Amino acid sequence: MKGFFKTFFAVLLALVVVSLLPIVILIGLAGTIEPKTTVVAPGSVLVINLDENITDSPRVPTFAAAGGGSFEMVGTLTILDIMEALESAATDPNIEAVLIHLNGGGAIESTAQSEELRSLLAEFKATSGKRIFAYGEVFTQGGYWIASVADEIYLNPAGSLEWKGLASQSIFFKGAIDKLGLDVQIMRHGTYKSAVEPYMLTQMSPANRQQSEAMVNSIWETILSDIATSRNLSPYYLHQHAALLSLSSPEKAVELGFIDGLKYEDEVEKAIAAHLGKEEFERVTLGEYCATVVPTKISANKVAIIYADGQIIDGEGGEGIVGGATTVEQIVRAREDEGVKAVVLRINSPGGSALASEVMWRELKLLAEEKPIVVSMSGYAASGGYYISTPAVHIVSNRTTLTGSIGVFGVMFSGEKVLRDKLGITVDVAKTAPHADMGTLFRPLSFEEQGFMQRSVEDVYGVFVGHVAEGRSMTPEAVDAIGQGRVWSGVDAEKIGLVDEFGGLKRALAVAAEKASLGEDWRVVEILPEESELTALLNTLSTIGTQRLSPEAAVLARTIETVDRMVEGGSSIQARIPYDIVIY
Repeated sequence: MKGFFKTFFAVLLALVVVSLLPIVILIGLAGTIEPKTTVVAPGSVLVINLDENITDSPRVPTFAAAGGGSFEMVGTLTILDIMEALESAATDPNIEAVLIHLNGGGAIESTAQSEELRSLLAEFKATSGKRIFAYGEVFTQGGYWIASVADEIYLNPAGSLEWKGLASQSIFFKGAIDKLGLDVQIMRHGTYKSAVEPYMLTQMSPANRQQSEAMVNSIWETILSDIATSRNLSPYYLHQHAALLSLSSPEKAVELGFIDGLKYEDEVEKAIAAHLGKEEFERVTLGEYCATVVPTKISANKVAIIYADGQIIDGEGGEGIVGGATTVEQIVRAREDEGVKAVVLRINSPGGSALASEVMWRELKLLAEEKPIVVSMSGYAASGGYYISTPAVHIVSNRTTLTGSIGVFGVMFSGEKVLRDKLGITVDVAKTAPHADMGTLFRPLSFEEQGFMQRSVEDVYGVFVGHVAEGRSMTPEAVDAIGQGRVWSGVDAEKIGLVDEFGGLKRALAVAAEKASLGEDWRVVEILPEESELTALLNTLSTIGTQRLSPEAAVLARTIETVDRMVEGGSSIQARIPYDIVIY
């Protein structure tokens, strides 16, 4: 039983590898072909069309469905790539305007990344004086939030603008667990530690509903505030039209001030060309432009970025997985490199293994004794993700980051009844002590063993609270009052002292340089885990078919992955956020 999930995913991956072997061979052949060189012509327009996935840490290209049963390769751009590209474009005489047209096959991973992209575009507009246009056949709420930074927004005459407010869904497995006859035993500390609720309830607890509503309302208020400022409308006006589903047609979107006009794409191109004073213009995508940007700063002083991007596990990590041992190796490299004067820890993690979090915390603490650490929070920096932020001298968060979740839990699954009652399988054991087989999936924990596990949970929670109290100059009692597993938006986390200021990666890098007294004499480097080509290939293949999932399917897939890791982890104590927030 314990190896079921692991075996299932291994077999699934093997099937994928075999079925896509011809594609893999073609990719290998393609790697020998000279890459296309992009030349940015005078009078070009930088087009942001999401042909690439936007991620926090560098990733290998992934497959996405292209229709007709075929796949296409989708590249990736990091927030750092985009930051450097827009900085360059602001002063590049060949780039005369920006067009936001979110029509590609890529994706943005989190609400906070949308916020950061929008902020970078707003800064580009303010510093360059160049005009930003936006066009869409269909604007999702997240897409419209980004597009609202534009000077002019156009919608296809037959298109649509989704405007209905935010929702956060949680999937509950209690009914299925009961039907299967599984036993689930839960130990937790934290009134709001709702990561275990899917296995013990069929709906949100009152505490969980309270925090969920507070989070989505905080994120919604941030979105409304940004759009209201850009469109010269009031947040109340925007909210009312979402509540009333007023945007029933493209014409209504124009009438209510959300859109500047209805145009087909060729008409938008003519409008941009007229603004530039020419018949036509050259397009360069964000991905193409990023490839042309060459860092101009030359300095012996380095501000290093270390990424904690993904669920936290013990041991070795991989793409989208923060392995304790892997990350420790990166931290040690930063500490031992005399050229590294400061470190930005970029966190995009819902947490995971409490042990791995503690192992990383220790190495970060040692690093902080020698060099300043500044944390940059992306989509998530919660539970274990917040745990590892505590040695930082300064924490920078996006307003829509999900953070906090200072709480701990343990989950034990037992398949004894389902094996016996459904399959007629029984298990017997010979042991040297009463609790020698504690933690097996073939029997539930005894009363004494549950007490033992609960004490472990309490001990880990106490250590967690102590780290937060020390790092944030608070008392343990004050931390416990805002802890209890509660998840906070970045806006609310700043109010209660869990973060220091709002901003993205760019701001965090600047603060790190300030803390190290570097002035303008510094450059950015990334300290990345060493990864074999085979591991990179398997990571790529494992993402096939997941790029275009619906929000509900994506949440379910991540939930199943989380359960698999908890089962494989046996009796390990978890410090993890309960769910994902998706704008839809």
